[in-house]
Amino acid sequence: MLKSRYEGQSVEQALQQGLEDLNVQEQQVRIDVIKEGKKGIFGFMKQDAHIELTIIDPELKQFESIEALKCRHQQHEEADEPISDETHHEEAIIIEEKNNNQNDIQSEEDIREHNNQKKDSLNEVAQDTLTYVLNIIREMNIDVDGSYEIKSNTIYINMTSNNAAYIIGKRGQILNALQTVGQNYMHQFVKGYYALILDIESYREKRKETLEQLAINMAKKATQTKKPVKLEPMPNFERKIMHQAVSKIENIETYSEGREPHRYLVIKNK
Repeated sequence: MLKSRYEGQSVEQALQQGLEDLNVQEQQVRIDVIKEGKKGIFGFMKQDAHIELTIIDPELKQFESIEALKCRHQQHEEADEPISDETHHEEAIIIEEKNNNQNDIQSEEDIREHNNQKKDSLNEVAQDTLTYVLNIIREMNIDVDGSYEIKSNTIYINMTSNNAAYIIGKRGQILNALQTVGQNYMHQFVKGYYALILDIESYREKRKETLEQLAINMAKKATQTKKPVKLEPMPNFERKIMHQAVSKIENIETYSEGREPHRYLVIKNK
């Protein structure tokens, strides 16, 4: 498993350091907080934050080691560099100067064409994924409609239904399962890291508020009892919401235990 540990004055600083070191985006890694940073008093008893980043992007997981992952862009650049021959150096310069303007025009046209093809292709994938998910729900004899929106590398599917509660399930379990199924379907047609977020009747935002309040209440409980508080298993993106909610509370640390899909968050008093 590709993983690496980082430290900084805060969890956020350690995270940014890790993302820059691995040259990845936040959604391409799982973030586990090993130790929260502690500011201390007048510089004394200061403690750095420690985190562990684990690669979850299917394409990046193909690298054999963290070092190979870090050097991937450098390797590509070296592979693309032409091997210079001193005997033909002057001739190469003349040819390059002669075709420079033409190559610039062609490059710009190629980039625009590639971006348009990528946009059209991703829209097709998003539409197919939307249809696939809606058909699954309709097979459950539930009327549902939906639309999609693409932002960066994420496809957002928003649905409406008079029976939203049946689609959401207890604590969002059915909605999360549908999201996993939809994402697996989507990954058959796109390369690289693309995420799918499935929502209905603004449930995700309401759930986020519930998780944030729960995290704060459990942090208070951990402070009062001086004992770790273990929460029920939940997806990585929900654990991340809770971690962020308590990250600024002093003398509280959070970390995850267990294996997916039974991985859960622990809130502990330092």
